Order: sequence, then structure tokens, then C-alpha cells
Amino acid sequence: MNVLVDETIDVNSFPLERPAVRARRRDARITSGSLPYFIAGEENRLVAFVSGGEASVFEFGNPILLIGPSGAGKTVIAMHLAARQAIDESVDGKPAQVVHFPAIDFARQYAEAVAADDLPPLRAEINEAPILVIDDLHLIADKPAAQDELAMRIESRTLAGMATILTCRRLPSEIRGLRPLLASRVLPGLTIPISLPTGPSRLQLLRELALHFGLEIESDLLEVLHDGLEDNLPARALEAALKQVSLWCRMHESPPTMEAVQSAINRIGTTEEVSLSSITNSVARYFRMKAADLRSSSRKQNLVRARSLAMLLARQMTGKSMHQIGDHFGGRDHTTVLHAIRKTQSLLENDSDLRRAADEVTEKLSPV
Repeated sequence: MNVLVDETIDVNSFPLERPAVRARRRDARITSGSLPYFIAGEENRLVAFVSGGEASVFEFGNPILLIGPSGAGKTVIAMHLAARQAIDESVDGKPAQVVHFPAIDFARQYAEAVAADDLPPLRAEINEAPILVIDDLHLIADKPAAQDELAMRIESRTLAGMATILTCRRLPSEIRGLRPLLASRVLPGLTIPISLPTGPSRLQLLRELALHFGLEIESDLLEVLHDGLEDNLPARALEAALKQVSLWCRMHESPPTMEAVQSAINRIGTTEEVSLSSITNSVARYFRMKAADLRSSSRKQNLVRARSLAMLLARQMTGKSMHQIGDHFGGRDHTTVLHAIRKTQSLLENDSDLRRAADEVTEKLSPV
């Protein structure tokens, strides 16, 4: 396999391989980006190593767990690793079969099988798949029975030496609702973190996408685009930015200009503001409370804790003033809101449970 290296910015790229996946009822379409290769900077050095090396990634552990934020490329890397393993396990020149299950689909099919008293076919499909990919474990955090079943299937496959790849937003042990039994079957293998592109790798990705879309954009303009876009954007948002530049150029019958780049920055940077009600409902749901309780005058400690977190998130995720936030949360004044926010910020430094709550609620409310 050829690995391309841009020595000027220390960024690697490697071609993405795709396996032939067994067609299954309800199987979600596996999406991928426009580029047939993955660009990895220092933030994804481990990903580049395991994806481009000669040795099978399963020599380092089994199962493989890919963790990272939405849009970082967990699924495409999972399928790439599955494709390489399928070749390694070829029989008479025919690659081994890959079965892909979104975790939420597994949970649904498990519930249907239990209701129909017909679990053996589903278990057989999971147990006998030469290479199994389970996507988005975090989405079954509220389905304990399916988690226990999946944990047993993973244990069976691991003991049999069968290749299993899983993806999750964060470590299963850090996701509220994922059972210790499942985490204990997933974590003993190899965990590979995947990060969103940053710095040189993001600039290189923008450059490659510009070429892909046929845009002859000067380096200084590309750097303006790179610097103007907010941090922590997934590759699909960077694609959208270049498509916006391309659209502007077609509309104005012009090569890329500063105006075209600024148009893309303004468009990609504009997202619908999260509402105070959405934040309140999400925090209440996380803590198993009623939204009305967070807006009440109650001073119960658990309510104060949740309410203060909601106020902090409201300040971080909206353009609302302290006065507007206070009005929403039961008519509290500016000083009360400020005190709650500062106290919560201080608690987040050492309180892992509260920090996890903040991360999960923010993740659910974020547009990407």
C-alpha cells in the first residue's frame, strides 16, 4: 500500500478500502466523504499507523474499539480495517465476509427476536460473521437487555478469535447508561482514538477537497478559509465550505475570491441557535427530572446542581444575556445566574460525573 507523505506539513494520507458488506434488511447506508483517502496529521498518528501498516491490526488486540466525536471518520476507518482483515482472511482468493450492524439496529432486531421467541438466527448471524462491525455503541445506552446480549456475543467471538470492530463516541465506561458488562467485553482489546482534523491536516484536507471540486484557489485564500472556519469541524463541514465557494464562483462566473471565501465562512459558521427550552429539556432528561422542576423555585440540592449546569450551557451555547437566562429559569436575577455559572465551572474541574453530564448534553445539542 502506498502511503503519501507531505513532508512540508508532516501529514500522511492513505487510501481507504471498502469491503463488500453482506446486504441485510434495514441495513443503513454507510456514508463516506468525497475523498477516497484519509488525511491524518499528528492528531491521528495512531490511526495512520494501524491503517497503513503491513501487520493486521488484530495482532495488537481484539476487539478493536474506535472512539471519537461525530464526523471524525470512525465508520470509514472501521470499514477500512474490516476490508484489510477480509483480505487477510481470504479463502481461495475470495475475501472473508464482513457484516455491519449499526448498534441501534442490533438492539431493534434483538427486541423483535425476543418478542417472537426467535433469538437463534440473530445470534448465529453475529457469532458466525467472519468479520463484524458494530457502529455507534453510545446509541444503545438506554437498552440494557440488548447491551447484555451484545456483550455475550462479543465475548464468544473474542474467545473464538473472530475479528470484531466497534465504534463509540467515547470510552464505553464514560457513557452514562452503558453497562459495565458491555464495557468489560469491549475495552480489553485495542482502543484507537480518532480526532477531528486540526492545523496542518485540516489545511491539507481543504487543499485536497479544493482539487477534488476543481477549484483553483490560491494558498493565501485557502489559509483565510482555514483560519476563518471555527475549530473542531468534521470533514463534511469542510466539504460544505468548499462547495459553498464553488457555488459562489459558478453564480458569479468568477474564480475564487476573498468574497467567495468569506461567503463560505459566513454560511458554515451560521448555525441555528440552540433554544433555552432545548437545553432545559436535555438537562432534565439526563438527570431524570422534569423541565418544570429546573425552572421552579426549589432549592433541593440535586435540582440546584442540574439547574446550574443548564444555566452554564445556556451561557455557552446561546447568545442570551444573564438576564434572559435568569428569566427563563424562574425569574432569577443576574447575580444568581452568574454565581451558579461560576460555581459550576469550578465544579467541572474535579467532578467527573458533572463533567460527563455536561459533555453528553452538549453532544446531543450540537448540530454536528
